[in-house]
Order: sequence, then structure tokens, then C-alpha cells
Amino acid sequence: RNVGKKGEFNFFTKAEYRLNEKVSLFGDLQYRHIDYDFSGIDDDLADITSHFKYSFFNPKAGASYRIDNRNNLYASVAVGQREPLRTDLKESIKGGGGEERIRPEKMIDYELGYRFSHENGVSLGANIYYMDYKNQMVQTGKLNDVGYKLMENVKDSYRTGVELEASVPLANDKFRFDANATLSRNKINNYTAYFDLYDNSNDWNEVYIEKNGKQVRKQTRKELGTTHISYSPNLVGMASLTYQPLPALYFNLLGKYVSKQYLDNTSDNAKSIDGYFVSNFSAGYTFKKTPLGSIALQLFVNNLFNKEYIANGWASTEVFEEDGSSVNWIGYYPQATRNYMARLTVSF
Repeated sequence: RNVGKKGEFNFFTKAEYRLNEKVSLFGDLQYRHIDYDFSGIDDDLADITSHFKYSFFNPKAGASYRIDNRNNLYASVAVGQREPLRTDLKESIKGGGGEERIRPEKMIDYELGYRFSHENGVSLGANIYYMDYKNQMVQTGKLNDVGYKLMENVKDSYRTGVELEASVPLANDKFRFDANATLSRNKINNYTAYFDLYDNSNDWNEVYIEKNGKQVRKQTRKELGTTHISYSPNLVGMASLTYQPLPALYFNLLGKYVSKQYLDNTSDNAKSIDGYFVSNFSAGYTFKKTPLGSIALQLFVNNLFNKEYIANGWASTEVFEEDGSSVNWIGYYPQATRNYMARLTVSF
């Protein structure tokens, strides 16, 4: 069996300086050091003995400007770096994560935002962001033998968009409307896809080549230019209406929309899932004075309108060396139709 050890050191500091009554400056500094040690064989008897060492310095700086008591502007720039997870490294060693071993990613995040807050409880917010990635770790769409989603690095990619949020009390605060939405563009520049080779469509024999003294799967590559990042919808939105006739009683109706998603990084419509809208209902009552203390009863009706939809899936493409033709394997995860749940919480 394989034995894995992880050691981590983390140092963090932050500072804030108020330039005047309207302008504040802030900065964060983080240093992380991670050591991974693997020894022995994995479940498939592959020897994955390896050592990985990472050091990250992640600074952040920004400023906020208070226009008045209700309106605020802010801007920031931050560097974020993260290491692959243990399973990502294991699969990369065995060749399951792409042509090369997976590497840590680096991101520079630029943000500009606005917040409005009124004494009557109304709050609004907007945030514009641009995340520039180097070696971003993204899902390939493939699964390993136990269902773990495999990852790969893409050298040049970005995520950009706008985040909107609103909260508005209605009817003497008995009703509250809350909503948020993210509109985004998530792209890989100059993406190269790698596909495992089989000899032909009749025999389905895996094709191997020798690399660094080992037999590894032979792959073919395809230059696809600019593509969509997998599992990254362009629009995600939520709206919620809460009615609270009594301090101890509430009713809530929530709707969520997620737009089309691609199951891999090739932007192939055949390997995608449609957008969906789903609604949930909940209600609750709290008995504050009982011999047992506070008792809260809650009822949840998920997928209120009994919608049939798919929220996730996987995809893989294999190519035949004989004639260059290919076949797609696609799996979907249908979600539960209308379902119910009750919760009892006792606090004392």
C-alpha cells in the first residue's frame, strides 16, 4: 500500500492604514510551504514513490473609498497560488492527468467593486473581476477508477465577469427579497487536447510507447485554440423571497439558475449539459422556551416543481490509431426530483 505524508507551514500577516476619513489602504502577506512524501504502491500496483515540495508567496493590496455613509468603492489586486491535491499528484505520476506531471497554479486577481447600504435595510453590491491564470488546474472531464475527477494544467487561461447582489426588505420587514448573479467568461487560450490512442474500433487494444524507460499510453494531440473552461457556466443566479409573519416563523422560496456547462475543455457541444432552473421551499418555527431549551422545527421541499435536470457529468474521448476516428464516452448525473426533508434542532 502507498503511504502519504504532508507537512505544511503557513505564515500570514495583514495591515490596514486609514489615510483619511474617506480612504483606507490594506495589505495581506501569506507564505506557505508544503511537503508531500509518497512511498509504496497504489491500488493498481503502480509504484508512485515521490517527493514534492512547494513554496508560495501570496500578497494582496487594495484600497477602499467611502463616498458617504451609504456608498463605498473598493479595488484590489492579489496573487494566489495553490498546489495539486494528493490524488491529483498520484494520478499525474501514473499518467492519468495528461502528458506531463501536474504543476501548481498561479493566479493574479484584479477586482473593482461598489457597495450601497441604506438604513432601511436595502443593500446592493457589484464587483468586477479579472483572474489571470498560469498553469490553472482544471478538470479534464475524465474519471479515475474510483470516480475521482482528473485534473490537468492549462498554461494560459482567464476568468472574468461581474458579480451582482441585492437585498431588499418589503412590507414592514415581513418580506425580504434577496438575489445574486454572476455573469462570467471563462476561457483557455491556445488549448491543446490530448487523447488516448487505441489500435482500431474492432479490437480496442491500448497503444503504448516507451518514455523515460517506462511504458506509457500513447496519445494524439489536437490544437483547439480558445476554448471554454470545463464546468464553468457563464451565468449563475439565485433569487429568494422570505416571509416572516412572526419572529419565530418563516417561509422561504428560493430559485437557482445555472447556464450551460462543458464537461471537458474542448468546447464540444456533444460533451455539455444544458442549463437548468430549480426551486426549493423551506419553512421553520422556533420554540424558544421549553424544558429542553430552544427547539427549532424546519421543513424542506427540494426541487419544488419536480424538475428533471442534470447538474453534473463526465466525458472522455478516445481516438483510433488505424484511421484517426474517435468515440465519445459521456456520463450524466441526474438530480433527484421533488424530495422532502425535516430537521429538528435542540439548543440548550
